[in-house]
Amino acid sequence: MVDEDDVREVRTPEQDERLEEVRRDIAEARSEAVDLREATPDPFPDSDPPNEDGTPAN
Repeated sequence: MVDEDDVREVRTPEQDERLEEVRRDIAEARSEAVDLREATPDPFPDSDPPNEDGTPAN
């Protein structure tokens, strides 16, 4: 009998390429978000900063 914890997923080069592409997209989006935060004045300067874990609806 095979233990499921001992079975490793086999990834193809296409999956690895897609994973790298998604990671680059995420890094770029984070960088753009930082740039926007720095360039855009805070419309509610007295409010609490957003929760990094997500929105209250999550």
